Amino acid sequence: MTLASIALWVLATGWLLGTLGAALSQPLKRLRLNRIPSPSPALPVSLIVPVSSPAPALSQCATSLAALDYPALEIILCCDEADRAAATAIEAAVQRHPTLKSRAVAPVALGNPKSALLAAAVPLAAHDLLLLSDDNVVSSSQRIAEHLAVRAAGHGLVSACALGEAAESFWGEVDAAFMNGQFARLQCAGDAVGLSFSTGKSMLVSRRDLLASGGFAPSGNTMCEDAVVQRQLVRSGQKVALTAEPVRQPIGRRDFGEVWHRHLRWATCRRQYAPLLFGLELIASAPVAVLAGGAAAGSLGLGFASGASATAVIFLGAEWIFLRLAGWPTGRAFPAAWAARELLAPVLWLAALLPRRRTYWRNRPLSLRR
Repeated sequence: MTLASIALWVLATGWLLGTLGAALSQPLKRLRLNRIPSPSPALPVSLIVPVSSPAPALSQCATSLAALDYPALEIILCCDEADRAAATAIEAAVQRHPTLKSRAVAPVALGNPKSALLAAAVPLAAHDLLLLSDDNVVSSSQRIAEHLAVRAAGHGLVSACALGEAAESFWGEVDAAFMNGQFARLQCAGDAVGLSFSTGKSMLVSRRDLLASGGFAPSGNTMCEDAVVQRQLVRSGQKVALTAEPVRQPIGRRDFGEVWHRHLRWATCRRQYAPLLFGLELIASAPVAVLAGGAAAGSLGLGFASGASATAVIFLGAEWIFLRLAGWPTGRAFPAAWAARELLAPVLWLAALLPRRRTYWRNRPLSLRR
């Protein structure tokens, strides 16, 4: 029992520290590999943002898009022609920023609302190079150049991890803790060791390659469109990588239900498309490490409570130091948000194992065939 507890503790602690270190090294790796002269003339890019109501961060998103520093750029905000709330929000954004374009489209008949919009909007783009971006993403001014530098290094699909910031409620802080300390960390760590996986928040791809690999139709009945698109492109011979600079998502107010449904959806996607990572999430989680550390300490006569509390402090402290070193948001209630995330994560993991015919996206129930 003692050896098993120690082994489990070592595995979980080693996984945490190893992924934290790899994630810290990822920007250095990308900056080293992507020192390529900017092409002249600049490659034209069409940036497409599918907008669905509610879109509370669209104003910030549009402002950052209008400030992008790139000379050959088309920016399209598109929505379902029947979604009047989204259309009104887009019109207001275009009035403030005339360089943006508005397109109302008839979505393709797909179960995934985002895939349905993108499938209809992609043919409207003027350029072959597409940057697909969510309506709640805030861009840095050099976002286009950063994505193109990674593409020039030989990657057919370029993505960026997304950081949650500006939370305005406790459950918003928990959402940010999931995004930053868990997902973005693992995404950057994977990219650092050559196991890159994309996120739909930001994806640069050639339209020709995208359509040749299958387009959005295969992702139409799952909420994991980014994973499906990546799988298609990899099968067609494309390489995947992340930029050194993350994109940002203002979180605002969240309640428990929003956080639960959002992260249950994401956990289900990882179970389907990254099963090894999904398995490690439970085995190497903080709750398992805390129990293992307590059991090992108890067996050695040091007391369960001392081993468990020391492990919790190590895990919490290591993640806080990582976030500070990386310059990523921590939030005002980070310790409490971290604890809530770690208690919620195993429950989400177990729930993701259950067969489900319905998911929730922006508080809207969606029936999926798979």
